[in-house]
Amino acid sequence: MVKLSKTFWFNSSESMPKNQKIFSILENSLIALHGLIFILVIGQDYIQLPSFLEVFGRMHPLVLHFPIVMLFLAALLFWFPDAWGINSKVALKWLLLSALFFTGITVLAGLFLSVEDGYIKEDFENHQWTGLLVFWLGTSWYWFWVKEKLSIAKGLSLVVLALVLATGHLGASLTHGEDFLFSPLKSVEATPPVSFEEALAYDHVVKPILEQKCFSCHKAGKVKGGLRMDEIQYILKGGEMGPAIDMEDLENSQILVHILIPLEEEFHMPPKGKPQLTETELELIQSWILDSAHFDKKLTAYNPESEFFALAKEKFVSQESKSYTFKAANAKTIAELNNDYRKVAAIYPTSPGLRVTFFGKNQFDPKTIDDLKRIKEQIVELSFQNMPLKDDDLQKLTIFPNLEVLNLNFTGIEGNTLSELKKLKNLKHLSLSGNPLSKAAFESLKEFGQLKDLFVWTNKNSDAISMLKAALPNTKIEGGFQDDGTLYQLNPPQIESDKSIFTDKIEISLKHPIGSVKIFYTLDNTLPDSTNHLVYTEPIRLDKNVTLRARAFADGWLGSIEKQAVFFRSKIQPDKYELTFPPNPQYKGSGALTLFDLEKGDEDFASGKWLGFQDKPFEIQMDFNSPQSIKNIAFSTLAAEGSYIFPPSKVEVWIKTQNVDWRLIDSQIPDQPTKNRNRLLQMYESNINQSEVTAIKAKLTPVNPLPKWHPGAGAKGWVFIDEILIN
Repeated sequence: MVKLSKTFWFNSSESMPKNQKIFSILENSLIALHGLIFILVIGQDYIQLPSFLEVFGRMHPLVLHFPIVMLFLAALLFWFPDAWGINSKVALKWLLLSALFFTGITVLAGLFLSVEDGYIKEDFENHQWTGLLVFWLGTSWYWFWVKEKLSIAKGLSLVVLALVLATGHLGASLTHGEDFLFSPLKSVEATPPVSFEEALAYDHVVKPILEQKCFSCHKAGKVKGGLRMDEIQYILKGGEMGPAIDMEDLENSQILVHILIPLEEEFHMPPKGKPQLTETELELIQSWILDSAHFDKKLTAYNPESEFFALAKEKFVSQESKSYTFKAANAKTIAELNNDYRKVAAIYPTSPGLRVTFFGKNQFDPKTIDDLKRIKEQIVELSFQNMPLKDDDLQKLTIFPNLEVLNLNFTGIEGNTLSELKKLKNLKHLSLSGNPLSKAAFESLKEFGQLKDLFVWTNKNSDAISMLKAALPNTKIEGGFQDDGTLYQLNPPQIESDKSIFTDKIEISLKHPIGSVKIFYTLDNTLPDSTNHLVYTEPIRLDKNVTLRARAFADGWLGSIEKQAVFFRSKIQPDKYELTFPPNPQYKGSGALTLFDLEKGDEDFASGKWLGFQDKPFEIQMDFNSPQSIKNIAFSTLAAEGSYIFPPSKVEVWIKTQNVDWRLIDSQIPDQPTKNRNRLLQMYESNINQSEVTAIKAKLTPVNPLPKWHPGAGAKGWVFIDEILIN
């Protein structure tokens, strides 16, 4: 080993006074950090940070690497002081004090970061406490070493290093997902993936993508943007930006909006710097959502021609790496067999197996089946859905020895010759839905024990399906809807109108996909039921403020949940208006102008169309240049209890006339919720019925404190308002 010069700075006597001065500064800094951190730990639930401290908090992932490396180097120097050829005591003091200083800075930044929205204390608590113990016990290690109580110092050093590893593991799990460190080992021991035939669209195709790319920021414990994605109910509920999947407007679902905007945009998801969706993953999520985002639908139930089915199929066959012993068909032959009424294609790229699909019911000729003899070895999937077949045509299908999937839905066959298909030894999936199957057909099907899936949605009674299920216990049989007396709930009706704010009159239509249902509605903000309702027969014409609530009813079904919409008439505009208190800077819209722009905000309260008030009430004065006859005034508000947005605790309205100064004309105490609800657009209306009005003043007071049942009990609530309508 090369000897270090005696002039090396650790040994330099000239530098010692300077070193001692710096050591003293670091030691005093540690004392200050301990005091500050202790205070913050006690008052963590009450911290409200200015923006510059939020920036400091977000430096936590950056600075944490310094103390980790320095603590391990200090431990090496502590345990092996004679192995380095330097003044180890001075070097160790430098390393250990610097490491503890950066540990304190890291803990301080972590405490600031933890109070930001999106983190739930219970889920980062273990990470926080192990980090605090590293700082506290690390300082004890230094203190006992300085006091030359080496046995205690050695024990503490080992504990500190173990805590560093534990803290890092918990932090990684918080950032990258549960058990991030050991998940690769677990995946090796995991059970084999489900087969394509058993797979569900969401559970086995979409959810694994979300787990890898989304759950780390949108799960229990880290609910960025108010959105959780680790459970279906939270995906449907959505977050601060709106529904993650909007069943009524799939194209504008927030998941699609955020994954499709450019990477450099602020709201692109996953965020820049995180693992991004591959092109295939993006296409899978997009096609799944646009195909109605089914959470419990099997892949085999999708239309084979749909984009999602094709992408999912390719994903599974590549996973299963299924190989065939037969050779691929000649590309020229495949090209010759393709035409406007028949498509021949590989079941997935590079596979010799072929899928054949027939189109054009009016142009179909069963004789064209004979054309496929040239590729009979390679055909593994055949679809004749909606093609006119006869029972005698089934014999033509027995020439395909490797056929695995056969779709005969709505072909019109009675199935008297289904026994011919028993010759297809590799047939695993047979679809016969929508056909007038005979009794002989059901008897023949009892002998198809090789089938994995059988689809027989017919007009036969439940007894026929039950006997078939008993005969084929290893086959999954989908027999369609059987009326067993269970009542199912209808979907809610749709409310359609050009706009929600109007100046004179408006026309509204109610629709339901099931034409035979009755739609009950109310216009007085009461729930439609069997005794309290109007029956929808023609478009509804409104000329005043109305909360429309509608439900669908039909014999043999449970009534739907309600659909609600608020419509506003705005006839009079004030000439001047001024807010007493400014809105919160995060939700300031266009200031008071937002209240009179006739642009209705939706459930996305961060859209810029809402004004938010928390610390101060919403209070406004509106003046008229000439006296007005005012009938009423209405306030359009939002309720989203999960985001701390509640109905106002009080609504007050004053007026001023030519002859009378300010007087209170209306005071309301709105009903408060007893649990978190879906977001609601609400309206509070005050009757004025006064002439010669020269000014109106209104005040909506936020709830303070939030009720005990709420997760944020004791905190201040919000009031959100987007429009004021005067008539």
